Amino acid sequence: MKSSIAVNSLITTVCILLVMMSVTEASYGDRSYVFQRCAYTCEYHNCSTASARAKFAASQPWHQRALKWTCEDECGYMCMWTTVDAFQKDGIGTPHFYGKWPFIRLFGMQEPASVVFSVLNGLFHLRIVTYRRLVPSTVPMFYVWQCVAAISMNTWLWSTVFHARDTPFTEMMDYFSAFSLVLSNLFCLCCRVLGTDRPLRPALCGAVLLGLFLQHTYYLSMVKFDYGYNMIVNVSVGAVNMVGWLIWCCYHKQRYVWKCATVVLGLNVLLALELGEFSPLFWVFDAHSLWHASTFPLCYLWYSFIIDDGLYLANKQKDKIL
Repeated sequence: MKSSIAVNSLITTVCILLVMMSVTEASYGDRSYVFQRCAYTCEYHNCSTASARAKFAASQPWHQRALKWTCEDECGYMCMWTTVDAFQKDGIGTPHFYGKWPFIRLFGMQEPASVVFSVLNGLFHLRIVTYRRLVPSTVPMFYVWQCVAAISMNTWLWSTVFHARDTPFTEMMDYFSAFSLVLSNLFCLCCRVLGTDRPLRPALCGAVLLGLFLQHTYYLSMVKFDYGYNMIVNVSVGAVNMVGWLIWCCYHKQRYVWKCATVVLGLNVLLALELGEFSPLFWVFDAHSLWHASTFPLCYLWYSFIIDDGLYLANKQKDKIL
C-alpha cells in the first residue's frame, strides 16, 4: 500500500516513454525539395570557391565565428526559413530540420531559450554553498551531495553548450553528462538507504553504476549513437531512482520528507512537457525549453530537502553522543 504511489508513477513514466517514442516524426524539412534546392544554390554561389569563402568570413559576425558557424551552416540556416515560409504558404505547417524545430538565433545560439534556462538550472545548484554553511561536515551525506552538485553543474554546462551550438561532439557530451547525473542521483539514494558509515556497501553500488556509465558511453560513442536506446536506458534508471525515493519517503515520517516526494513526482509530471509537440512560440520557446524552465524551481526545493535532511542527521549524531 505504501509503495502504490511509486508503482503508479513508474507506470506513468513508462507510458510517457512509449508515447514519446511513438510521436517522433521524421525531419522532412531538411529533406524537402525546397530546402535541398535552396541549400545547393546557396553553397554553389557562396561556399564553392576560396574567394567566396573569404568574402563570407569577412562579413561573418564575431559571435558566429566563435560558435564555429561555417558557410554551409549559414546556407542551411537561411534555407531553413525559406522552407518554413514555403510550407506555411502551402498550409502544410512547420517542419522539423535535422530533428529540431526552427529557432531564431541569438548571438549565434541555436536555441536561446534553452540556453538561458540551462544556465539558470546550473546556477541554482550553487545552493550547495548554503548546504555547506548550514550542515556539519560530519554528517554522512555531506560529501556525497557536494559531488552530485558538481556533476549537476557540469551537466547543465554541457546542456548550455549543446543548445548554443549543436554538433556531434556537444550532443554526445550533453547526453553523457545527463546520464552521469541520473546515475549520481541513484547513487545518492543508495548512500542514503545503506548509509556511509560502512563505505564498502555504497562503494559497491558506486562501482556497479560506474560500470553502467562506462558501458553506456562506450556503446554510444564507439558502436552506435542510438537515440532510442539512450532514452530507454535513461528513463529506466530514472524510474528506478524515482520509485526508490518515493518508497524511502513512505517509510520516513520526518515533516520535511514531503519536499523530496514533491520534487520526484513533479519531475515525473513535468515530463509531459516533452510531449508538447508544437512549433516554437515566437520561434524561441518550444516544449523542451519550457521543460528546462520548469525544473529549476524544483531544484530549489530539492536543496531545501537535503539541507533539512542534513540537519536531521546532524541531530541524530548529537543524540547518540548524549
